[in-house]
Amino acid sequence: MPVQPQEQETLNVKLVHFTKQNSPDEPLQVAFSVTDEQGKEEIITGEVPYGYDLFRLFQEQGWLNIRRGVASIRESRGQRRTMSA
Repeated sequence: MPVQPQEQETLNVKLVHFTKQNSPDEPLQVAFSVTDEQGKEEIITGEVPYGYDLFRLFQEQGWLNIRRGVASIRESRGQRRTMSA
């Protein structure tokens, strides 16, 4: 039976490690530092099989910004450098 929200303990969760993919076929490795109400800390690790899976999760949750093409990102970086120079 799922735990009701009012019964869940408060956890302090920090993302402490996330790998960069060199190939779309490589899994993404993650590690979280989780501290409970008593101050007990645990490191929880896992893998996301494909970057696409993570992308879809972010997309479904509405956690992504508006998509921009690589060319528009390069243009905005160039404009920032010009403005700061």
